[in-house]
Amino acid sequence: MHGLRWRLFPPCHRKFPAAVLFLVLLSSPSACSGSSGSGSSFVPAAQPTITPAAPAQEVRFSTADGATLSATIYGQGTRAVILSNEGDNNSIPWRPAAQLLASHGYLVLHYAYRARGANLDQLAAHALTDLHSAIAFLRARPLAKLILIGASLGALVSLKAAVAERFDGVVAISSPVGFQDIQLSDADLQQITAPKLFVTSEHNQPFARDTLHMFDVSPEPKAKQVYPGDQHGTILFSGANGPALRSSLLSFVQRYAA
Repeated sequence: MHGLRWRLFPPCHRKFPAAVLFLVLLSSPSACSGSSGSGSSFVPAAQPTITPAAPAQEVRFSTADGATLSATIYGQGTRAVILSNEGDNNSIPWRPAAQLLASHGYLVLHYAYRARGANLDQLAAHALTDLHSAIAFLRARPLAKLILIGASLGALVSLKAAVAERFDGVVAISSPVGFQDIQLSDADLQQITAPKLFVTSEHNQPFARDTLHMFDVSPEPKAKQVYPGDQHGTILFSGANGPALRSSLLSFVQRYAA
């Protein structure tokens, strides 16, 4: 695959040159945190050591255009978080973060995009539709708070959803500024008034450049978390970066969905 499309679907079990090592599970040093310019600083909570198992329930729901999505609900309560996958639709890297959030009293919905095989046509548009359906599914419950967290493609559609709809917070990990027909203009970003946390690794191009641009353009409240290395998306949960990233997510959620 070529360019951004190839990066959204990192192949497994292959080796690549240094420019694309973010596609491989790497270990990195501890994270650097904070924000620049007018952005507010962000201090992660103490890193948890043991996460108690939270109750999990498998569910299904339908999209507006008739697709059926599978999801897992962790925990319970009225303060909710939705986790959105990368383009490879791999759910496994999210599980520790979902369990961590649920163990602190949050209701976490982690869903998979619709099955599509090797056909990438309308991938981004369908991902946005699937997210809107996940939001509607959760909002059928009595919710007090709702935060969106996504990686790569999931980060893009989470931000796009927040342009027109109000949420209590959005976390974008390794987000592109656009993919296929889902694009974020500067005007779009300036309309996202919810608290925002932008996460990237320093050398994960072009995503680091896009992420930092979105941070610069978007209004307060906002923060950024920049890790060393070139890891992309949920690969950041692996190795040395994982505990710090999960701690940052927990701190953000606790701050804005208290």
